[in-house]
Amino acid sequence: METLKSIFNEKKAFLAEKVESGLSPTPAQIGEFLRQLSTSIGTVIQGCPAQVQRLVKRKFSDIGWDVGTNRSFKASPPTVEDLNNLVTSTLQELNNFHQPAAVQLVKDEELADLSKACSRLWELDTNRLQPGVDYELDLQHGKKIYQEADVATRPLFKSVSEAALNRPTFRRFIALLDNYERGSGVAETVSANEQAEERALIIEMMGTPCMKYLHKYLLAKGLAPAGEDQFKTVLNELWFKLYRRVVDNDSSGFEHVFVGEAKDGAITGLHNWVQLYLEEKKGELDYMGYIYPRNPAGRFTDPDSNEQLISLQFTWGGLLKNCSSSFFGTSPEFEFALLTLCFLAGEQENIVTVGPYRALITCYKFNSRGKTYIGSAFPSEAPLSEEQAASKIQALARGRQVRQQGAEVYQAQVERNEAATKIQATYRGSRAR
Repeated sequence: METLKSIFNEKKAFLAEKVESGLSPTPAQIGEFLRQLSTSIGTVIQGCPAQVQRLVKRKFSDIGWDVGTNRSFKASPPTVEDLNNLVTSTLQELNNFHQPAAVQLVKDEELADLSKACSRLWELDTNRLQPGVDYELDLQHGKKIYQEADVATRPLFKSVSEAALNRPTFRRFIALLDNYERGSGVAETVSANEQAEERALIIEMMGTPCMKYLHKYLLAKGLAPAGEDQFKTVLNELWFKLYRRVVDNDSSGFEHVFVGEAKDGAITGLHNWVQLYLEEKKGELDYMGYIYPRNPAGRFTDPDSNEQLISLQFTWGGLLKNCSSSFFGTSPEFEFALLTLCFLAGEQENIVTVGPYRALITCYKFNSRGKTYIGSAFPSEAPLSEEQAASKIQALARGRQVRQQGAEVYQAQVERNEAATKIQATYRGSRAR
């Protein structure tokens, strides 16, 4: 760690000297600077904690530099400002880094309570984007689920940080989204390159806290093999194995949940915010407004642009998705871990705490050729508990009572005022006479 900090401190001083001299480096010099920096930390970082390795890799990715190939993956090269941000922000996070003790340790109370395990996954999602900073939403107007009028004239996404989407797991995830035929009933053909992309995503995600926790949790429950390679095979089968919805090999868990499918003139699946953003950006998806969250007390509440669990309505390729609920800003590894956890260790419907949300994670199994795959898995806002519903109903009843009492008091006051006015008029009349 100290050697790593020393390297970044040296580069920070070097940059400060160049800026002070007034010399502007050429794009070629900037590229050489990054190649030298990446090479110099290459062996040092191997001895650092996994969290530090991911941190440094993410920082390079944020400015468009791939440490694996040691080259830029953007059309335009990084700027001097990008270099300063890289070394300064990395140093700041390295200095503030404290390795938590047994961060992936699964606690007994989490093994006994799926909801607590889901809450832990939210805490471990270090790749989650921050609303209002890394992305902005424009929710506009809401509607009831059966209403199909378009109440949103503008796009759903105001902006999304491209640097955030270039982080390793996001980049691997996005590479898979164009591998599928939209229509159910059209058999998928998976090339060797696409299979390699599937494996690359799983390998990348398995280096993250969310997926490491998932593996340890399922292992402790007797639901996963001990070896990481064997567990990767389980994940690949569960999510990417093709099965039959209409014809042989026309669907998979990944395609349905994260990409979306067209069936019988409507859209099914598609519960991922990155896919929503990319399709809207291409002009393929038309956002039509959010769906009011409804609770048993019969009242509606409006989400705001900082919400990270939202139900919405849209058309994709001209076909309607009546209601789709998704997390927003969450990382691919978090969503994979959460949905896999609930699918393997939970029930068809799981009411759990996920960060600030009381969520309903619904999981449908798909049985094919004697094996079980993910048919669908998605989050939505959970209905109120019986206690919450009772409290809400009581509050509404009290409100009606107060309003009713207020009307009665007001009417009595009006009558008293009228009586007083009549007495005053009679008194003034007698004096005048």
